[in-house]
Amino acid sequence: MFLYTKKFYKEIIFSLFFVSLLFFTHTAFAAELNLSPSSGSYNVGDTINVRVVLSSPAQSANAISGTLDFPRALLTLNSISKSNSIISLWAVEPTYSNANGTANMEGVILNGYQGSNGTILTLSFKAKATGNANLKFTASSILANDGQGTNISTGTGQASFNISKTVEKVTPVVKPAPEPISPPAVTPTIVTVLTPMFTDYSTNARAGDFLVVKGSADPLNDILITSEGIITSANRVIHESKTVQSDNAGVFTYVSDKAINGLYTITAQARNQNGVFSDKSLPITISVVSPIATSNNSVPTNIINSFSIIIPIIGLIILLILLMIWGWHHILHYREQMHKKLMETRAIVSKSFGILDEDVKDEIKIFKKIKALQSLTSEERLFINQFKKDIEAAERAILNEVKE
Repeated sequence: MFLYTKKFYKEIIFSLFFVSLLFFTHTAFAAELNLSPSSGSYNVGDTINVRVVLSSPAQSANAISGTLDFPRALLTLNSISKSNSIISLWAVEPTYSNANGTANMEGVILNGYQGSNGTILTLSFKAKATGNANLKFTASSILANDGQGTNISTGTGQASFNISKTVEKVTPVVKPAPEPISPPAVTPTIVTVLTPMFTDYSTNARAGDFLVVKGSADPLNDILITSEGIITSANRVIHESKTVQSDNAGVFTYVSDKAINGLYTITAQARNQNGVFSDKSLPITISVVSPIATSNNSVPTNIINSFSIIIPIIGLIILLILLMIWGWHHILHYREQMHKKLMETRAIVSKSFGILDEDVKDEIKIFKKIKALQSLTSEERLFINQFKKDIEAAERAILNEVKE
């Protein structure tokens, strides 16, 4: 009996230890999406502001998502405010539908959040009918800031609001005193300001460049530019606000400071001279990448551009070389032909003068036979000698000219 009792107590102690361990583990890593306030009493027509709150006291949370369901017959969701939100980056902008009675949210906390009262959003409802309005999450997730995206959500909170009929207060009727006659009231003019619109920008830029964005708005308005950049290398967010002015045609240009690697979201809002603001423009996104990656992508293009310039130059040089070779060859061929013709002319001239010399010698012999009976006079001998010298001189002169 004693052994049975001892074993029984051991099992009881082990069970309590195991339950305590499960409870401790569950409590240590508990993370919830709650609603604040979670209850209250309101009248029809009242505004009910409800905060969506993140509670993660034991572990840093990195991202949340959720879908909140509300009774569309009792409540109307008028607006969603991101003021004082711990969310750094909205993966999807918060949206809501009164037709479906739902509100959706999905965002990232870049540096993580650990605490029990982190504001995600503030929902502004209007009570429109009597009843018990219950708000609850139909879907939710909370991811840990552990680099693995572990879902640490252990549940969600709810809210319940009692909406009563508005009690009409009875006030005594007091006959008003007659009002003095006054001119007819002037209906105030409602001034609207055109929402700015971006017209020219590049979706991609290189680190170190200036982000240049052009747009259109009403003429001569102040354009408030807001730039929010998520820096990938440092895992942080940078903000920049700048005011530019639209010209007479309504065109404005925004030039940012030098950008660094990251994703930039830019919006614009116009303000006229009376201080009336327009709605914010639709955001644009510009991705800024390292110039090294851009230069790597442009290497083939640079090579092609270089070859497109070098190849024609090389072709022109080769053509000039070919023309020079052809010209030099033509000159040598022409020179060879001229030399050949001159040598032929020289041979013909030499041969002709040889024949002429022989003819002169024959004539001299004949002349001497005729004069055998009578000796030559000194004038005749001088003429014959001079004639031979003149023929030889003429032959030398012609040959020299041919040689030159």
